[in-house]
Amino acid sequence: MDLRGVWGTGASWLHQPFSRSQLTIARLRLASGIVLFIFAFAHFVNNALGVVDLVWMEAFEVVRRAFWRSLPGSVLLYGSLVLHISLGLWKLVRRATWRMPFSEALQLALGLAIPFWLLQHILATRGMSLLYGLDDRYANVLRSMWPSLAVQQPLLLVIVWLHGCIGLHFWLSTKAFYTRLVPWLLALAVLVPALGILGFTESARRLEVIAPGTALTPQQAQDLEKLTNAGIAVLLTVAGGVLFVLVARLVIARIRPGFSVRYAGLKVVRAHPGPTLLEISRANGIPHAAACGGRGRCSTCRVLITEGLDDLPPPLASEAAALERINAPTGVRLACQIRPTHSLTLRRLVAIAEPDPPGSRADPYRWGIERRVTVMFTDLRDFTALTERIYPYDSVFLLNRYFELMSEAIRSHDGIVDKFLGDGIMALFGIAPAQGAGSRNALLAARAMQAALDEINREFAATLRQPLRMGIGIHTGPAVLGRVGAATELSMNGRNNGALTALGDTVNTASRLEAMTKEFKAFAVVSESALAGSGLTLDGCPRHEITVRGRRKTEHIYAVTDFAVMAEKMGDRQPVELTPQG
Repeated sequence: MDLRGVWGTGASWLHQPFSRSQLTIARLRLASGIVLFIFAFAHFVNNALGVVDLVWMEAFEVVRRAFWRSLPGSVLLYGSLVLHISLGLWKLVRRATWRMPFSEALQLALGLAIPFWLLQHILATRGMSLLYGLDDRYANVLRSMWPSLAVQQPLLLVIVWLHGCIGLHFWLSTKAFYTRLVPWLLALAVLVPALGILGFTESARRLEVIAPGTALTPQQAQDLEKLTNAGIAVLLTVAGGVLFVLVARLVIARIRPGFSVRYAGLKVVRAHPGPTLLEISRANGIPHAAACGGRGRCSTCRVLITEGLDDLPPPLASEAAALERINAPTGVRLACQIRPTHSLTLRRLVAIAEPDPPGSRADPYRWGIERRVTVMFTDLRDFTALTERIYPYDSVFLLNRYFELMSEAIRSHDGIVDKFLGDGIMALFGIAPAQGAGSRNALLAARAMQAALDEINREFAATLRQPLRMGIGIHTGPAVLGRVGAATELSMNGRNNGALTALGDTVNTASRLEAMTKEFKAFAVVSESALAGSGLTLDGCPRHEITVRGRRKTEHIYAVTDFAVMAEKMGDRQPVELTPQG
């Protein structure tokens, strides 16, 4: 029997992109998941109050039910539950490979387990109210669950919580503020389930001592058990249907004509219509970056299609938005969003040397992190003209001495030297989250560099016909921190050897400010954003409004001729001058 004749193009819905926007589908899954996570969070906090007393649990439950038991709350909750499960199954049915990072596989496994454990919980709580008219307040619920479900319910809590936390991590990992919140979120992620389980256990044990007995009669408990078994049978039937569709997809994929995917400089693989290009790469063991897990929330999986571009459908909303954000040229597409049906030749634009590295977060800079930092650029004025009058060896010695003292000033204030640019320096402050944006350290380092320049001029007074002059530009803002280098250098001997650098508009602005020191005849030009976060003042320094080349918005800056005017900001009181040590 020819399966192609039976399924024909009718099975194409399993392989082709949605007719509606995939961005809408992804947002629905995300929104429904957030609603369910909020409900679970409030429920677990309610359980945690059992550590204090059952009365506290009952009191908070009244507040919680006021919304979730209302008509809008019930529609939102149960609608989100049905929607999230349905879209999750839909995504599962469309999956074309089981090769994935461990975190993604764990989230999938937990998500598949939740309905089976949740059914028993719902029947043990809402079931007693809807079927037998019993009050499902905490005391009765605890009696119905303890001790028969003393293990199942805490396990359900852990499963739901882990599934939700992994999903939130995938969503937030590309956000600029996420890194700063990680320590707090991690503490919350541990405390909430731990206190929830402890509250459930302690309140149930105390209730058993104070008021032993069960909320349900033996017959009612038996009926609920039968209903639970029937529900599990239904879920197993649905799971069997999903498994059948998955197997059918694999069979159809093998029957349908295949095509080739040529990875420039690597190899050629055979594929069948259905999976995304990212899934094809994973299925064939080809390293392919996907920092967001293939959810279309980043552009690290982007590729340049050199042959076969015309055979691909145009980008849908989610992919088009990502490509527009990075100003992608013609031919660049996201591997997680395209499902090829014809032969392609492509080049990965974010190359990696090891498979599925996003599953390991050992080196966060490997994939880039957006963080608010302070960038400093320095440059020596007319250094080339000065060195024409001295011996080349003296020039090298002078430049090395300059770099030595300036680097020492930078590092002594928790900055790092990003790179040396001829006779200039690019430095970064605030790399570690605990340092804030690093603007205070950058200003203190600039003052130390001014003192170091005076020392160099005294040391080389006999050699130089005129003192060395330098300009410094300092700006604070968001930048992407990442390791930059050839793929072989980034993964040599299993180590991350690429140089850590910053990229983005903040870097360009700092460079422009350094160039403006000539225009303002200043030692340094400091942006208002850098000064505002430093807790310092620059009394007497003129403030200017400028337009930085390449930017539409204006920027307020301070032209500093001498950092001796820098002082602590003391509210309405007169500023107090800093000591030389800062």
